[in-house]
Amino acid sequence: MAPQLTGAPGSAAAAAGAAPAKPQFHHYHHHHRLAPRHHHPPSLLSKLAFWSVCSLSLLLAFLLLAPSSAPSPRASPDSPRRSLHAHPDSAAAWGGAAWEKKVRASARARRPGGRAGLSVLVTGAAGFVGCHAAAALRRRGDGVLGLDNFNDYYDPALKRGRAALLARSGVYVVDGDIADAELLAKLFDVAPFTHVLHLAAQAGVRHALVDPMSYVRANVAGLVALLEAARAADPQPAIVWASSSSVYGLNSHVPFSEHDRTDRPASLYAATKKAGEEIAHVYNHIYGLSLTALRFFTVYGPWGRPDMAYFFFTRDILAGRPITVYESSGGGTHQTTISRDFTYIDDIVKGCIGALDTAGRSTGSGGKKRGPAPFRTYNLGNTSPVPVTQLVDLLEKMLKVKAVRRVVKMPRNGDVPYTHANISLAQRELGYRPSTDLQTGLKKFVRWYLEYYNPELVVKQKQHGSSNGKGSRGRNGSTSSSAR
Repeated sequence: MAPQLTGAPGSAAAAAGAAPAKPQFHHYHHHHRLAPRHHHPPSLLSKLAFWSVCSLSLLLAFLLLAPSSAPSPRASPDSPRRSLHAHPDSAAAWGGAAWEKKVRASARARRPGGRAGLSVLVTGAAGFVGCHAAAALRRRGDGVLGLDNFNDYYDPALKRGRAALLARSGVYVVDGDIADAELLAKLFDVAPFTHVLHLAAQAGVRHALVDPMSYVRANVAGLVALLEAARAADPQPAIVWASSSSVYGLNSHVPFSEHDRTDRPASLYAATKKAGEEIAHVYNHIYGLSLTALRFFTVYGPWGRPDMAYFFFTRDILAGRPITVYESSGGGTHQTTISRDFTYIDDIVKGCIGALDTAGRSTGSGGKKRGPAPFRTYNLGNTSPVPVTQLVDLLEKMLKVKAVRRVVKMPRNGDVPYTHANISLAQRELGYRPSTDLQTGLKKFVRWYLEYYNPELVVKQKQHGSSNGKGSRGRNGSTSSSAR
């Protein structure tokens, strides 16, 4: 849930990789005669060279065209984060009368009393934020169709679990890639969406050091593919999409305001999100698309992304493994603990729905702009930065396990030491008012985590009570705090 939605260590999220470009062939016409040549039988050396080149070409073609393997989904918090290839199960065929019927039924609003509702395409619907947002829209009677490619940036089984939750509430999640222009065109043709909540993206700051192209494919090419489909649609939908607080980059003015400069990104992830904001402006200016960018600040909660600190801290603390807590240099010998403006998922969803409900209409028709359309940007945060050390303190208390902490200086990996949102604009225009403090939100996350990954531990805690004085217990029942 990511609703990342996707989402999330391992898009949708999610996000999707762009299809390879088709090769361009150029034909050259010669209007002069070549001088006659004398032909000699090829030498043995020439033959060997020829066949060596042919063999090498075939080998390269095989390596480039051979399908990449993806790990099978495992419902485990320890699933490795490897590549961003879509899982083989996501290669489901789309199209046909039965498929179109499911798409229409899911996208149809069902508000009580026959009241008009929204019809929303939620990309990254199997991600963290996407799953929660899609479920909330459906609960109030809006039509919701999901789109996700279920890639393996983190455990696809978690994404499948989110999609199963949505299916039970009547939301159909299409297996597909955000960069698939043909699929997007078909979806807009089958269902006349009034709105798009675009959450599909490649998330994570540090993974960009490993697979930078996945960020360009999903966050830039994928966004352009969606905007192209939307501007050609009739009617054009209003679009609300997820940017990121990471766009503030090296900005040192806090709290971060929408008016602050965002031209100094600290990571490739941030750069692709900033590029997305500029691209969105172009489509608003030329084609009249109504566009709203939401800059999320460190979203957490049940069904969250395993690549987020609160999630893998919980996993490692229960397993008795050491956790790494970063400190940044504050100048000289002074060290500053990393702090984040942690924002609970329910508050983020309220902000997303507020943005959808207040989004003005797109003004294009037939791909041509007929008048000015809204172009907005909002921070969605909690306005209460918390040191990561305090986050660990809370987890220790809730898990009843002492963490093995390894405090190190923050590496140069694109992370920033501090985030703090100024949300006055969202409060004024969206009615956005976050109401969940970190302790309350973490308690809900820990409850979900234990029930999902450690049900036997939940049973033990209920049997023995929360104050039996027996010390901490990890997944294997050990009370040791030593590293393993």
